[in-house]
Amino acid sequence: MLKINGGISMRKTVCLALIAALILPTLTGCATTNRGAREHRGAVVGAGAGAVGGAVIGGLVGGRRGAVVGGLLGALTGGIVGNYHDQKEKDLAETRRAHAEYDSVRGTRVKIERVRPTPAVVAPGETVEIQMTYAVLTPREDMMVPVRETREILFNGNRVGEASVDIEREGGTWRSVVPITLPRDARPGSYRVVASVESRGGGKDVEEITFRVR
Repeated sequence: MLKINGGISMRKTVCLALIAALILPTLTGCATTNRGAREHRGAVVGAGAGAVGGAVIGGLVGGRRGAVVGGLLGALTGGIVGNYHDQKEKDLAETRRAHAEYDSVRGTRVKIERVRPTPAVVAPGETVEIQMTYAVLTPREDMMVPVRETREILFNGNRVGEASVDIEREGGTWRSVVPITLPRDARPGSYRVVASVESRGGGKDVEEITFRVR
């Protein structure tokens, strides 16, 4: 897991490196993603002929090893999963005020506040950032809870990409970003992103968005 140290907001960059390629399904196609590839150097996933996915491992954050695991299939083959970024935006007290319905007696809860693609319309070869902001509501300030973030991408009803992050969070509001650089032959159309955040004992929340390749 990736451990995030306490109270001060901070932005970390986890450089991803390709560690595996998966077996090719029958899907073929193109891909998804946001800002400049030079800013978000990452791991080429599914770049080889017949390769459709892989796993990427993150570096050290807060002194502990953790992994960002992702695969790009079919319509995203040849795309790049870029650097993972995250930042604490609100402390626990502010987050509790924003979620007045939360009752600490119920224990830990996670709640997605916003998911968005930046930009919402992207050209082949460009990068789309899948940004997710979510609340981690804990009974006490000194608690660290395991959280799994998942971003699943679908095109024409088929799963073409996924990135999952296992991390430890303290209570508060967090924003994280996974950039994906599209292959230059990315197929035009609408791509669905199913974003979820889950904590053991804290439930799961899911939101869907779309972005378009022109």
